[in-house]
Amino acid sequence: MKLGLGQKVVVVTGASSGIGLEAALGFREEGSRVVGASGMSIP
Repeated sequence: MKLGLGQKVVVVTGASSGIGLEAALGFREEGSRVVGASGMSIP
């Protein structure tokens, strides 16, 4: 991704899997600081 978000903080919800995970990884690759959140619980 080339969104110009390097050196920014990005919050990604649903970051544990699927498109949320891919978005978080993409932002991190661009140099952003990523905060990931998920509603999944682990038994």
